[in-house]
Amino acid sequence: MLQKILHQLMPNRCLWCDLPVHQAGQQMCSCCQHALPGFDIVFYQGNLLWLPAVQQGLPKLHAERLLSLSWYQPPYDYAISQWKLQQQLAAGHWLQQQFHQLATQYQAAGFPLPDCLCYIPMPTRRYLARGFNQAKLLAEVLGETWQIPVLPLLQRQRSGLHQRRLKRWQRRHNTKRLFQLNPAFRTQLKQLGQIALVDDVITTGSTLQQACRCLQQGGAAPVQLWTLAITAKDRRHR
Repeated sequence: MLQKILHQLMPNRCLWCDLPVHQAGQQMCSCCQHALPGFDIVFYQGNLLWLPAVQQGLPKLHAERLLSLSWYQPPYDYAISQWKLQQQLAAGHWLQQQFHQLATQYQAAGFPLPDCLCYIPMPTRRYLARGFNQAKLLAEVLGETWQIPVLPLLQRQRSGLHQRRLKRWQRRHNTKRLFQLNPAFRTQLKQLGQIALVDDVITTGSTLQQACRCLQQGGAAPVQLWTLAITAKDRRHR
């Protein structure tokens, strides 16, 4: 009730067009929401790895499925940048709402749910500077939606350079031996069932490739991959 009253007095402004939103709790107006680009989950049968345009340029990911909201394009690229680099929590809240909708659509369509979730860990220094790990927050959205556990299965072996400014060949080298299995889960990884691995953006796929390989070497079956956006081949760093 209080949220509705506050919405009447001071409605949120749409993150994209800056006009007032139509409902309390929204971060984007209904018009912009309906105009959002994205992948049709029914068309690609809950697995973007079947689409040649997505597979082109990606390494072998050791994954069974790949799910994402959209290509890395407006307004997703803007919202992701604002959330990660400017700590704009409204943008993060909107992205988490979109992720929840994707998870709900996936479940309603009858596609197989994972048994647990994990996420790409951040270097400690970057986590302390940012104050949150966006991949963990996104994994928690899926966990709450499906009522399954989110587990810290992966650990960083080293920090690595920030991927955002690296070229494609530099990213591949930068992610080598980047992860290790969390010792607390090494003996039970095979018993965890289907794992879904969450990250915010796929650019070259190098980070997810190394993370999937680490899980697979520990005995995990091919995982599901969930991400907010995928960078198209012609926009990836060469």
